[in-house]
Amino acid sequence: MLGKLIRYDLKASMKLFFLFHLVFLIACGLGRICFINQMDFVNSSAESLLAPLTIILCLVTVFIVAVSICSWLMVTFRFYRNLFTGEGYLSWTLPVSGIQHLWAKIISGCILMWIDTIIIGLGVFLLISGRNVTEAYSLVAADATEALGMTISTFFFYIFLFVMVSCIATVISTYFCIAVGQLFSNHRVLWAVATYFILSFVLQIGTFLLMILSGFFNHYMRFSGTFSEQLTHIIIPTALFSVTVTVGEYIATHYIIKKKINLI
Repeated sequence: MLGKLIRYDLKASMKLFFLFHLVFLIACGLGRICFINQMDFVNSSAESLLAPLTIILCLVTVFIVAVSICSWLMVTFRFYRNLFTGEGYLSWTLPVSGIQHLWAKIISGCILMWIDTIIIGLGVFLLISGRNVTEAYSLVAADATEALGMTISTFFFYIFLFVMVSCIATVISTYFCIAVGQLFSNHRVLWAVATYFILSFVLQIGTFLLMILSGFFNHYMRFSGTFSEQLTHIIIPTALFSVTVTVGEYIATHYIIKKKINLI
């Protein structure tokens, strides 16, 4: 039954999901053909490239943020609508336990967020994989590798893995906020949004404190070591902190759904 729930959630979201991701890929392709491929990074001066590269970077950032937010909103609305609105009355009459409903939403939500990350990665690769870009990068590849402590491809691979893992934390955190909102008798959506912002603030403070305790700022200000070595001072404790918070959010969400919510 869990598999059927997952397939149903994915089927209900895929058409719109792939539509705006297709638009993103088309925009990246057009950006490469119309702009990136027309730029000479080797022979042009830095001053002449600054303005167009800044505009392109801003547009790409806006597109990536917009696509990511749309994917997150789809996952969010699907969880809320399917379990806590009028549709939820039907969902809870199915011969499925609360934990199965929760895991179906977690798995389907993570799948959508993972696909979103992969497509965004493909779009960025499509945008910057032209010969003029690779030739220009080859001139500074040695310096970039020395500064990063690894090749640029390895660096982006680790970033990709980090984002993929972060998708799990994002999905569970979102569901936790929605579940907390359902504990209130009125303005449940508003309380869910408030919980999200409060939780985000608390996590930022916690991460900042971890950076202080791990000595990240002292190490960074000395500019010693490679960039990857500097990040190691914060990534490991932050990852452990994130895992702890995510597990706590899952336990709380499971408890709320099982003990505190009854739409039937």
